[in-house]
Amino acid sequence: MGRAGRGRAHPASRILRGRDWPTDARQPVAELADGLDQARKEWAKAAAAPDTDTFYVHYEKGFKLLAPETTVTARKALGLATTPPSDDRYDGDGGDGAGMEV
Repeated sequence: MGRAGRGRAHPASRILRGRDWPTDARQPVAELADGLDQARKEWAKAAAAPDTDTFYVHYEKGFKLLAPETTVTARKALGLATTPPSDDRYDGDGGDGAGMEV
């Protein structure tokens, strides 16, 4: 298996796990970090896929794990905005998405 599939943590999950979060935010942030790691594993499987269908099965699983909605619980626990960007930001109008808030 390639380097991507060796079980390393997603860089962002290491950052999330490396901080001391308020008590109420620890579990939601840990779950978010777990989702990032799961997405990384799915993308490693996609990268090693023997065919297009298998690639897209794993790519889609990884992509869904990073959907903006998956961050709401952690963001709420941290007192951050919880409204994911609307789909109209990605409507193909030629914009580069530079105005999207993270």
